[in-house]
Amino acid sequence: MALFRWLNRIPSAAVAGLWLLFVVGLSLLSQRYIAFIEVAENWAADWMVTLFEPFAPQHPDIIVLAITENTLSRFPFRSPVDRKFLADTLDMLAARGVKAVGMDLLFDQPTVPAADEAFRAAAQRFPVPLVVGWTDRATNLTEAQYKFQTEYLAGIRAGFVNLAKDPNGTVRTTFPGREENGVWRPSLPGALAEALGAPAPRQSFRIDYRVGPDLDTPAFRIFPVEAAGVLPAAWFTGKIVIIGSDLPFEDRHRTPFAAAWGNERGTIAGVLIQTTVMAQLLVGRHRPGTNHALEVIVALTLGLTAIAIALWERSVQLQLAAAALVIALLWGFVAQLYSYTGISLPIIGPSAAFSIGLLGAVTHVSYRRRLQGQFVREAFSRYVSPGVLKKLESHHEGLALGGDKREISVIFTDIEGFTTFAERQEPTVLIGVLNRYLNTMCAEVERFDGMIDKFIGDAVMAIFGAPEPQADHAQRAVACAQAMRAAASRLAAEHAADGFRLGRTRIGVHSGLAVVGNVGGERRFDYTAIGDTVNTASRLEGANKYFGTDICVSGATCERANGTSFRPIGSLVVKGRSEGLPVFTPVTPEEADQTAAYMAAYAKMKAGDPGARVAFEDHLARYPDDRLAQFHLKRMEAGELSERIVLEGK
Repeated sequence: MALFRWLNRIPSAAVAGLWLLFVVGLSLLSQRYIAFIEVAENWAADWMVTLFEPFAPQHPDIIVLAITENTLSRFPFRSPVDRKFLADTLDMLAARGVKAVGMDLLFDQPTVPAADEAFRAAAQRFPVPLVVGWTDRATNLTEAQYKFQTEYLAGIRAGFVNLAKDPNGTVRTTFPGREENGVWRPSLPGALAEALGAPAPRQSFRIDYRVGPDLDTPAFRIFPVEAAGVLPAAWFTGKIVIIGSDLPFEDRHRTPFAAAWGNERGTIAGVLIQTTVMAQLLVGRHRPGTNHALEVIVALTLGLTAIAIALWERSVQLQLAAAALVIALLWGFVAQLYSYTGISLPIIGPSAAFSIGLLGAVTHVSYRRRLQGQFVREAFSRYVSPGVLKKLESHHEGLALGGDKREISVIFTDIEGFTTFAERQEPTVLIGVLNRYLNTMCAEVERFDGMIDKFIGDAVMAIFGAPEPQADHAQRAVACAQAMRAAASRLAAEHAADGFRLGRTRIGVHSGLAVVGNVGGERRFDYTAIGDTVNTASRLEGANKYFGTDICVSGATCERANGTSFRPIGSLVVKGRSEGLPVFTPVTPEEADQTAAYMAAYAKMKAGDPGARVAFEDHLARYPDDRLAQFHLKRMEAGELSERIVLEGK
């Protein structure tokens, strides 16, 4: 109140000027000097981009060739990308008459000498502009890497592939390049634009992220790089081609779209950001960003409005309504300004300044009125508003939609209690654990020549018998399931030594007919399997938690899996069905004695012999850790004396 007593000694006009100065100053400076206001402004700006960036057709002149996990699986090592393959890709693109090529890849270390030389030769004879990736020691490149890069790329145009990130990790503005040894080196998009005759600004500007025809269609045509050779040559003639990685956990960056769409959809591959900047440079479209004169006008208007509302002799309810209307008009104005002109004005800082300034002015006016016998009992409050991986089949015949029905074996896996485990871990730790687990599972699937169809969180779906037919697909699937169980057990033991308790892996395996092929839209589709066989495998994985088993295999798979021993679980009736599905679990030679005792007890249960209960009790007396036997004993104690098992859940 001392402040208000001091203000009360000053003429009203001077007080109004002070409040106006306060609102204007806070409105203009808060976003620059108050960290949480800056973060909030970025969040609001991201929403503007998401809400008002118009949908547009896919870019007609730029094609992205993505290096995916499927691409890397073709090579003996993941990184660097096989340079002989890159050389062949350049020669193929040259033959198809492309306009230019940009490669969002670094060449900072040697690989196979013959492959290195093949790429250099292909790059030097490339008939149209070619720009490859570049970085420097300021980006953690070692002296040896920088030296190799400099010597290897001598005579080859290169541009920085660095990205400029805000403190929260969002890429909103461009990295234009920087001086290197007294010479300006532009960014990869800038160097490519210059090679094509377009100016490359040396100042950063806001990235104009493109939106495709709809939320599920990318802004640029994207194909896996290994598929480019079988695509129609006319698709590439006269086009600019950008080559780079599109991997699930590497070189992915948060964009403004994450504010509304979430991190999963709003995080994209770095090559797509480079391509977006390239598209902007070609048309010379640079977002004007903010307008300082308009910022001042808005701040002055808000300050004067705050004073006017404070002096308005009406009820607090009406003053609040007027303040809310002013903020709504401010937000509407800023949104429309961005929508029509691309000018982005701060909105959170001015709103906060108006609210705080209005609160202070109203409080001061109330103090004065109380001294005059007019007491205001209510105060104002402040308002602040909160906010595939595509997979393509690389074969020529796999590029069209559709599929065929064939017999396959499907594996589904899941980690017991993973959701609870994930909630207790830091994100970086969780991703490290999950990546290591999935890599281990993938290695086992690949060892038995299976195909990883997809990851669903911690779950893995794998197919045997597709895309290439395998006569022994069931045998491979069962052997893979056992190997996955053993690998997961070893991994869990290692994590336990590090203080992480990772649940056991449950696996379901089923064989049968399924439709296998490309499923999706004309421009975006996945190679996958669909049908009852897939659904059944998923349900068998889930049934393990009831049986106490790690692997649940259908009878259809067991019949085809020669050389593997099984013990029966029962005739499973899953939800929505009336017929039982024979299910089994594989056993190892070391479990021969235990299996023989179990089989004797199971035979009595199957025949409806009341002595089955005693047989299982005797079995458990010898093998107390047999969870499957424990499951059947509990069933018999509940009056179920048969092999028919009815599950109402998954």
